[in-house]
Amino acid sequence: MTMSAHRGARVLGATRLSRFRDSTTSPERQEAAIESVAASIGGTVIGWARDMDVSASKTRAFDRPELGAWLQRPSEFDAVAWWRLDRAVRSMRDMADLAGWAKDHGKRLVFAEGPGGGRLELDMGSPISELILMILAFAAQMETEAVRERTAGASAYLRSVGRWSGGRVPFGTRPVPHPTELNREGGPAGWWLAEEPASADIIRTMADLVIAGKSYHAVAAWLNTEHPGVTPANHRAVLAGRPTNPDARWNPGMVSSLLRQQILRGFVLEDGQPVQNEDGEVVRHGDALLNDDVWHRLQAVMDSRMTSGPGRRSGAHPLLGVLFCGTCGGRLYQSWLSPGPNRKVPVRQYRCAAKAHGRTCAKPAYVVANPVDAYVEREFLAAAGNREIIEVVSIPAIDHSGEIAELEDEVRELAGQLCKLRGPAADAVGGMLQSRSDRLERLRAAPIVSARTKRIRTGVDHAEKWASAESADRHQMLLHAGVRVEVGQTTRGARDVEGRLSFTIGDLCPSVAEVSRSRRAGRS
Repeated sequence: MTMSAHRGARVLGATRLSRFRDSTTSPERQEAAIESVAASIGGTVIGWARDMDVSASKTRAFDRPELGAWLQRPSEFDAVAWWRLDRAVRSMRDMADLAGWAKDHGKRLVFAEGPGGGRLELDMGSPISELILMILAFAAQMETEAVRERTAGASAYLRSVGRWSGGRVPFGTRPVPHPTELNREGGPAGWWLAEEPASADIIRTMADLVIAGKSYHAVAAWLNTEHPGVTPANHRAVLAGRPTNPDARWNPGMVSSLLRQQILRGFVLEDGQPVQNEDGEVVRHGDALLNDDVWHRLQAVMDSRMTSGPGRRSGAHPLLGVLFCGTCGGRLYQSWLSPGPNRKVPVRQYRCAAKAHGRTCAKPAYVVANPVDAYVEREFLAAAGNREIIEVVSIPAIDHSGEIAELEDEVRELAGQLCKLRGPAADAVGGMLQSRSDRLERLRAAPIVSARTKRIRTGVDHAEKWASAESADRHQMLLHAGVRVEVGQTTRGARDVEGRLSFTIGDLCPSVAEVSRSRRAGRS
């Protein structure tokens, strides 16, 4: 439905792309169409709402970065113009919201290309216009659902055969024609995520730094200093030929999230788990950026830093689980002595909290904190500082008994079906039977391996890691080393703190076990 033209109308031009690299609906093409339709209604484009990399099916018009801001200032324009309806909305609900807004504010909605290819201009004061919009929105919604179904089916197939199904390009990779899959003409069929040398080297260095004991904060700082602006988002922008954000920076969360991704091994994922083909083999759709040995070492180190682990609780002091009362054996907790007549500033101390935990302690220990911190650091580095850190990696058991039993059942069932079939159906079932038989034969030949642990040398000693570690990571080092410090009663004056402390270290590795000892200050 076309309204009569209003001369001098102020037109807001709105463009949108789900993916900026989509050349078929390029911003330039959309803007040219909007300029033309604005002139055709006697209006002038007074501003632009350019929303790139924004999906209409996932983001309402009011929630888009630029268009949403404009819609909050309706007094600045008379009409909103898009190239086509799908640039504005892709669902009936979103269209109802937009139409209601236009009706409330007396705005016109203009589309350069309507259903018949010509201009569509709607005055939301008319019920006919509302009806037309809802019908068109319904059609757009049905198209979106159909596209989703086709995309989901295609993606599932591509995952199963080891081809990259599209989407965000992972950091460290670049899409290339599949190196082995060919189409009927002999050309490449589908895509493969190949290593992108520069960013892949960065990932490997990140992994090495974390394995060596660097915190996620330290790795993020290194990235921002040595590789400014080289972030996953900018990596995708470069590959897509888009402008990059020079102010983009890494943060600790980005570092830990990236280094947890199975895509670093080239695996295809579905619901976060590696996809297996019909033979039960893990499917890859890209080059492995980290080998299995580095991957398992990295995950072991990262697992040890999990926030749910000991010493990571909110408010935990740096020696929680390390300091114990020499009387009752309970933990010592951090507390503060408030300023008083003889104290100008608060004093941090460690105290036995037996009473607070419902236990009895004849002589609860307490001690000023700072001298204890220094003592523990000195004793730990003396005992283990020059010893190499050994990472213990758990290697799961390999036992295919369960899968073998399932395959045997499937083979029997398929063999029974094959006897009843002919033609193409028999060929299809025969192929499935052969595939499962081959897989069954390989699994029967595979040895059963018990779960075990593997000690891996890191080339980094405890002193090096301690020097670069933050407080929380140092806490973890003490806990993993089995450090235990007992605090006894005052024996030689309140100021003789170290004389009340006993230090014990556990078995870090065979070499450290040789120097494990319990000693008191001044008696070594």
